[in-house]
Amino acid sequence: MKVVKFLVAMTTVSVLISGCSDKENTIATVDGDVVTSTQLHAYLQYKRIDLKNEKQVLSAKTHYLRHLALVKAIENQETLDQAAINAELFELKKDLMLNRYLQNYLTSAVNDVAIRNYYAENQDKYQETKAKVSHILLRVAPNANEQDRQVIYSKAMEAYSKLRSGEPFADIANTYSEDKISAKKAGSLGWVLKGAISPVFSNQVFEELEKDQISEPFLTEFGYHIVLLEQAPSVVKQPFEKVRGDIKRILRKMAKDAELDRLKSSIEITQ
Repeated sequence: MKVVKFLVAMTTVSVLISGCSDKENTIATVDGDVVTSTQLHAYLQYKRIDLKNEKQVLSAKTHYLRHLALVKAIENQETLDQAAINAELFELKKDLMLNRYLQNYLTSAVNDVAIRNYYAENQDKYQETKAKVSHILLRVAPNANEQDRQVIYSKAMEAYSKLRSGEPFADIANTYSEDKISAKKAGSLGWVLKGAISPVFSNQVFEELEKDQISEPFLTEFGYHIVLLEQAPSVVKQPFEKVRGDIKRILRKMAKDAELDRLKSSIEITQ
């Protein structure tokens, strides 16, 4: 069995610290393999060692060299599947390099200017159409037959007729509506967003009705509704700060995909 020789040049603290610079210096040999100041400096940075603290630097150097010697000694035993270890190291290296590279690249590519430009150029994506409505709901079970539907529809028409005759919407909602939460608030649903509600309901609110108009009963998956449009639809622009995070994620995804495609196309693979 080959004996690992651990040779470390005698170095003063001042020389050691000055060696942790851009200049390449040999600081030790481990079983004949040269260990450079660049390698040590990278290790100290990874371990977040204060280079001004001589004691920490010397201690970290000792640990680093001893670990190098230990790894070398294990390699010399020739009892491990080195190919399997290399494959695992490749995956770790690939993930680490990919993460580090993209982190640096995306920080530069997706900055505040890029985010604000995207927001300015895509205003239609960051505005909402909303309307203020109240409703009366008479529920229809999904498995209801036609006769049951007609009974509920007749009741809805009864409520609608009373509204047409001038009875207050709040009173009719309190009497007829099976949406007990809104019924307690005069039938109010507050502000609803276009596209966030049932398509049939949305069409009535945003396409058919005018301000203060009451709809005839119409059917959705929930049952028969009678809707009062309290405030006509209006377009509201979403503030930049509200959508900043969403835009950043969009741009980072776009930049990441484009850069990965560029990197892959820059290298030729032959089989």
